[in-house]
Amino acid sequence: MDIKKEIMAILRDDALTPHSQIARMLGITEEEVSGIIGELEKERIILKYEALINTEALGEDAPAEAMIEIKVEPKLDFGYEDIARRIYEFPEVRSLYLMSGRYDFSIRVEAKTMKEISKFVWEKLAVLEGVRSTETTFLMRKYKENGALMKKETKQSRLVVSP
Repeated sequence: MDIKKEIMAILRDDALTPHSQIARMLGITEEEVSGIIGELEKERIILKYEALINTEALGEDAPAEAMIEIKVEPKLDFGYEDIARRIYEFPEVRSLYLMSGRYDFSIRVEAKTMKEISKFVWEKLAVLEGVRSTETTFLMRKYKENGALMKKETKQSRLVVSP
């Protein structure tokens, strides 16, 4: 496997892995690891390091999240890229994807409350030029995100059956 890909896999799993540990894992020097990571950042392959927050543990303070599917009608001089640019500028939008299938775009949005997400949809998103329809589904509970389980696994115990 390419050393760059191995470093990216390690960082994807845990971005806090020290360069010294990565070097030991891959049998290279710490300076080589730092250099490769620097190249990956400069080439914009590594864009950002972020913490994965277990919002389930925040209880009532957890933000509301929703997935919104969007059907659009691109025009000759106003295509998917232009519509996407307008959508990703909104601060509520955490992720935006061009999709195949029934809908053209899928976005993940976050706000303090479900009402704020609803307001975002009807005041900002649905009225954009080129947007034909939207379908909003609210995230109710996260079980796994980016490979991490949101709850500690608990073993299910079997009921004792006696004759």
